[in-house]
Amino acid sequence: MSDTTEAFFERLAKRDYEPLLHSVSGIIRCDIEDAGSWFVGVKNGSLTVNKNTTEADCVIVCSREDFERMVVGKQNPTTLFLQGKMKITGDIVLAQMFQRLFPDESLSGEKQE
Repeated sequence: MSDTTEAFFERLAKRDYEPLLHSVSGIIRCDIEDAGSWFVGVKNGSLTVNKNTTEADCVIVCSREDFERMVVGKQNPTTLFLQGKMKITGDIVLAQMFQRLFPDESLSGEKQE
């Protein structure tokens, strides 16, 4: 498994609470090619992360390479979606809120591809 992907979800699990998601609730499943599936539960900003199969309100599917570029701030999730490189099913608003957990690519000092 990718160290970047694993590290992202480990950091997320340690956060416990994310103020940017204070009014958000739902379960997001991230299906990452060659890295597996991760479930992120959000309940009014409180976070849980696990790999246990559960029903999700939103499913995000993308390649490991694209996911890793998002988590380090080199790729915007909305751009990936519009380019057809990321598939989202279910609650699209929940996916948009989840995007808040990724660094802003404009702060990374690199241009998007």
